Amino acid sequence: MIAKERVKALAQEIGFHACGVTLPKSIPEAEETFEAWRKQGKHGEMKYLEDYQVRRKQFWGRFSQARSVIVLGVNYFSSQTVPGTVAKKGTDYSLSPFSVARNVPGTDSNLTGRIARYAWGRDYHQVISERLELLKTRLRQEVGRELFFESAVDTKPLLERTLAQRAGLGFMGKQTQLLSLQFGPWLFLAELITDLELEPDQPFQGSCGTCRLCIDECPTDAIDESGTIDARICIAYLTIEHKGEIPEALRPKIGNWVFGCDECLNVCPYTAKQKETSWEELKAQEGFGPELHLLELFEIKSNGAYEKHFSESPISRANRKQLLRNACVVLGNLGREEATPYLKKALEDSSDLVREYAEWAIKRIQERKKGINLFHPSSV
Repeated sequence: MIAKERVKALAQEIGFHACGVTLPKSIPEAEETFEAWRKQGKHGEMKYLEDYQVRRKQFWGRFSQARSVIVLGVNYFSSQTVPGTVAKKGTDYSLSPFSVARNVPGTDSNLTGRIARYAWGRDYHQVISERLELLKTRLRQEVGRELFFESAVDTKPLLERTLAQRAGLGFMGKQTQLLSLQFGPWLFLAELITDLELEPDQPFQGSCGTCRLCIDECPTDAIDESGTIDARICIAYLTIEHKGEIPEALRPKIGNWVFGCDECLNVCPYTAKQKETSWEELKAQEGFGPELHLLELFEIKSNGAYEKHFSESPISRANRKQLLRNACVVLGNLGREEATPYLKKALEDSSDLVREYAEWAIKRIQERKKGINLFHPSSV
């Protein structure tokens, strides 16, 4: 046998920043909350969540030998600053253009869109999976026998944040992220389901209390006081998971976010707990960093070229037409006329979605030049 403390020591040696243990058993309260949220349709178009309960039962049904769940946390915070103006709630980008002041050699514009911090470096699925394999090997060597493992990195039917709370890693904030006393909201989560019998940790007890900064800061009012998010109006969902039309009234509120959104995380008081990650793979220099140069995206002409370009980045979660749609929205919000030639070329793109959003962005730039607010009732 192996002690829980030794498992945690091995995880730390491999580089994991947090580790806890819980039992592989049902979590009725969390499952009921999730199901109520899903039935309200707040999951949007994420079809893989619609059969979640069936998938969960099938998943756990394969692991009768499971005795413990080792929950691991990876700090992904990187302190590289993002130049430019953040999209604040209540700002009307129809009349108040903002810019990102950055000169980029080799481009004819400094027009950029922001990337959520988790996607600055290499794809965390790949990076964490590599370390999980190391941990499996070390545990087998330590125990001296074959062990059963099933690993998960954000792709299995598991309520990961609830498991992490039960394993003592932190508590669920109102913005639905796990909040760690050591690392704030900047933890990736992963799990090893195993036949090792380990003493479970005590669940973490904590709450946001009366704090509602994330609720007040959300540009689209997607966060509910009860601690749920309506994905259908969340910028992260709209720019990553959502495949089709972004409601016109929400487009100005996206500001300069081209992939994801960190507003609720940046404003959280627990962000004061942030620490620079020790995983070089997750830092900006290993990926695309905090910004994408929007006009360069229009030079990617095929899906194959797009997939190759973003193959090792979380940005690959969005396909080519989605990211170009997002780029058009941001360019329309920026209102800079030097984007117009690129947008006009995009009117001939093979994707209907890209052509539609290029047309919208051109119109928005033109109207803003005239000082007309596209979304004010008097201008409709």
